[in-house]
Amino acid sequence: MKKILLVIILFGSVLCYSQRAVNYNFTLNVTFTANENFGEYDDYLEKTDWSPIAPNAIFLRNGIDVKINNFITTGINLGLDVHPDVDILAIPYYVDAKFSIFQSDDDKFYVGGGVGKLLKLGKAFERGKYYKLGMGYHISSERNNSVILSMDFHNKQIADFENGRLNSFSFGIGMIFL
Repeated sequence: MKKILLVIILFGSVLCYSQRAVNYNFTLNVTFTANENFGEYDDYLEKTDWSPIAPNAIFLRNGIDVKINNFITTGINLGLDVHPDVDILAIPYYVDAKFSIFQSDDDKFYVGGGVGKLLKLGKAFERGKYYKLGMGYHISSERNNSVILSMDFHNKQIADFENGRLNSFSFGIGMIFL
């Protein structure tokens, strides 16, 4: 806990005294799986389910990004991961870095990664390590915000889970507020 507090204080002091652009971001990621009920009649909806894929897990993320230069952005993030099929709730907190590969005006295509831990707030939540690798596209607007489209691979190392880890591939959409 002391290490976490130290990192937060150091990160906050860097933000206060830096001349860098600081942005708030929020993303919603969803993983998909094959629909096990494809072609079957759904009594609740009163129609046949013809969707070949179904959402499997939902990840909510928010954080603060600091633009180091035109090509590198780093940040600290906090999220909520819900995996209802395997009864796992996780709260990852992590630092990440994004590297711009292609940039046109304020739009940019990037790759990035993050590393952190899973916070255990109660019996329903899991403890472990968290890793993230992905790519995305920031679409700027004329206002002070941008839309984020992303694809991410998430690895959660959880001691009491099958094989000790839970891997997910997700698609996301989000916003950056400048």
